[in-house]
Amino acid sequence: MFLGEFIHSLDSKGRLTIPAKFRDQLAAGLVITRNPVERCLLVIPQARWMEMAEKISALPLTDPRSALLRRAIFSAAEDLKPDRQGRILISQRLRDYAQIESDILVAGLHTFVELWQPSLWEEKVLQPLDSGNIDGELFAALNV
Repeated sequence: MFLGEFIHSLDSKGRLTIPAKFRDQLAAGLVITRNPVERCLLVIPQARWMEMAEKISALPLTDPRSALLRRAIFSAAEDLKPDRQGRILISQRLRDYAQIESDILVAGLHTFVELWQPSLWEEKVLQPLDSGNIDGELFAALNV
């Protein structure tokens, strides 16, 4: 399970040190790709990736939205295995997509991880929280 927010800096080669809390879950391998909805990157454990890839592949070939999703996810996907220091190389192409330069926000989202440029995280996640965009009714529906 991936939980928490962490700020890390990429090294001079574009490598991210995965937060220690997440390393065991990603040690067997991961896939990093674009998030087609937001300007961030998805980091998905290999086993979870296979489940998601099957679902995407099962979408109708003739549906233009399915084709766009398939292209956005698969064409940018890179399968990686962390090195002995728990680092992964994030390609320049993916860093450009997510507007990541040196600092990177690593957000655990239960079954996967998102990588954000910190000011975009502030704009897309923290500011809407401050604005009350999640109302009590939605949270109450969880019955917690």
